[in-house]
Amino acid sequence: MSTKLALLLTTLGAVGMVHGHGVISSPPRRQPGSAFQSACGLQMYQVVSSDQYGNQQGAEQNINSETTAACTLYLCRGMQYADNTANVQHYTAGQSVPISIDIRAPHTGVANVSIVDTTTNTIVAGPLYNILDAYSTAHTIPANQTSFSITIPNLGGACSTAGKCVIHWWWDARPIDQTYMSCVDFTQ
Repeated sequence: MSTKLALLLTTLGAVGMVHGHGVISSPPRRQPGSAFQSACGLQMYQVVSSDQYGNQQGAEQNINSETTAACTLYLCRGMQYADNTANVQHYTAGQSVPISIDIRAPHTGVANVSIVDTTTNTIVAGPLYNILDAYSTAHTIPANQTSFSITIPNLGGACSTAGKCVIHWWWDARPIDQTYMSCVDFTQ
């Protein structure tokens, strides 16, 4: 592939993601890095790195021959634990964890926060917080949708190894077919 064609494809892929929408802003969420690039490919790395607020469907438009099975887009939007080992939080059972969400462009949908096992991509606890009318365009977004707390349940040792579990924020705006997600690595 010529350099000009590769640049054009990268630019076109980024156009659909220019208007970012939402992420966890606190605690520290998974970020893209070299492991993400290895798993998902250079094109997707460039697009996702330039707009971490983008939607799932926009990221999927950048799947190509460089994308491997390790690029699990429906788990933490493909972000890899190996890029985020310095951001692992430690929480105890019963601990209240404040969550902040940064919404750059609202879209009516539903959202929730759960604890997900990253080896199986299954929910092990939750939803711990549920929003049935999330980030609506029909009214002002209530403060409890962008700043709230979850209580960490007793996970019975299921999340004692770093990288095994994440706090997973998921927002689905069905009317416009866009899904957003962020993950926070933690141990208990």
